[in-house]
Amino acid sequence: MKPEQYIARLEKLEGDRRNWDDHWQEVAEVVFPHRSDFTKEVTRGERKNVKIVDSTAVNANELLGAGLHGMLTNPASKWFKLRLTDNMLNEDPNIKIWLEEVERRMYIALNSPKAKFSSHIHELYLDMTAFGTGTMFIGEDPVTGDLNFSTKHLKECYLAEDSQGFIDTVYRKFEYTARQVVQKWGIENCSKGVQEAFKKDDMDKKFVIIHAVQPRADFIHGSLARKDMPVASIYILREEKHILEEGGFEEMPYVAPRWSKVSGETYGRGPGISNLPDVKMLQEMYKTVLKAAQKIVDPPLQVPDDGALNPVKTVPGGLNFRRAGSDPITPLQTGGNIPIGASLLDEVRQRIRSGFYIDQLQLQQGPQMTATEVLQRQEEKLRLMGPVLGRLQSELLGPMVERVFNIMLRRGKLPPAPEVLADAEYDIEYVSPLARAQKQTEANSLLRVFEIGSAIIQMQPESAQVFNGEDTIRWLATDIFGVPNSLVKSAGEMEQMKQQQLEMQQLQQGLATAQQGADVLETVNKMG
Repeated sequence: MKPEQYIARLEKLEGDRRNWDDHWQEVAEVVFPHRSDFTKEVTRGERKNVKIVDSTAVNANELLGAGLHGMLTNPASKWFKLRLTDNMLNEDPNIKIWLEEVERRMYIALNSPKAKFSSHIHELYLDMTAFGTGTMFIGEDPVTGDLNFSTKHLKECYLAEDSQGFIDTVYRKFEYTARQVVQKWGIENCSKGVQEAFKKDDMDKKFVIIHAVQPRADFIHGSLARKDMPVASIYILREEKHILEEGGFEEMPYVAPRWSKVSGETYGRGPGISNLPDVKMLQEMYKTVLKAAQKIVDPPLQVPDDGALNPVKTVPGGLNFRRAGSDPITPLQTGGNIPIGASLLDEVRQRIRSGFYIDQLQLQQGPQMTATEVLQRQEEKLRLMGPVLGRLQSELLGPMVERVFNIMLRRGKLPPAPEVLADAEYDIEYVSPLARAQKQTEANSLLRVFEIGSAIIQMQPESAQVFNGEDTIRWLATDIFGVPNSLVKSAGEMEQMKQQQLEMQQLQQGLATAQQGADVLETVNKMG
């Protein structure tokens, strides 16, 4: 494709997104003011929260973003595991050790300061909760191969879906100075305009750059040349229609998760959009209640038209003179009802907090609640996050883990795989606190069965054999509570251990029998 074709498609994507820009600007001004520059230019250091008088929505969005980070991708704990689609291979001790070593190295790479994963994934969550869509680029250092995460401002990114509804095209429009362009691509690859600006010491002159990432129709499978890879990557100077770089990726480098999605729309809708009417109403209501409170604390005055000799002084200790017999200066009663206004404000605030899932993230334990009741209530609340978790797994966590795995594999940063895994397929199992909390419902059901069945087992002990104890404990340990596989014996290891114990018992019995025979023989000899 020629540069003009990429620019034409960007213009088409810009037109398709224009209505969203106005919507996001409105949301940003009252929910996420740091991003309030979709449709207007904001200078650096300029105040962006001028339309906010009540910060309930801002705080709720930050709490939801932080909660998702802690419950889905907490750097202090494991939140994903690698498994093989073939369960027989998963039971192999050597494969278990290899998978855990791969996971360990991936976590080290993700939590490295150079990767900046924690800070950028948190920013991505805030974008997604406020606007319904977030975009993050997963790159690698060209020399060291270290991971590099970077969340991009949604105003820079233009998305398109494939036939299955997945984001497979990202056009990003951003600005670089002449110096930055030369630093990244070299002066020999730059256009004449950039070269002249750089040579004339006009290095801070800005240029609009387009980064087009989309599927390549004519890619060559297995080719190591970047121009033949499945995903095309082209950098273009927009004004000069000059291609700075043409390359590619083995897999999509961008992830663009959406909170929820309406059929027929490309961009998602998040709690910030859903709760916008309440958030805007809260701002106006707060102004009204605040004005009413000000009128009560510092009320307007009723002054007789002929009684005052001088201007009214309302400062503390101020003296006002009036003619004898005239009406005094009195406060004017406006009839404002602060308690009703405050009650309405609290009601709207609570609706906003509920709309941002704060009730699900912050469990309130009552004084009369038992531990079981607390767990049950937590399960019920977390189940409401299930639809969101499913979309995040398919649009964020899954593609991101796969991208990280492939980068590290190509760079030789993973241990050599056993030969049996040459054509094996991998699955990603999520073991984040949120995923485990949802799975614990199954565990609690099993425990309830044990509680109810204990009475039956006491009357009929053989009924206990209905359950496979080893598989039950193994499932609780690894799938529910996230115990490392290396600490749990597999079914094969248990069978081997049982066989060894049986052989040892047989050996001991044989020795005991031989000893008995020897004792009998000795007794007979003594008697003879």
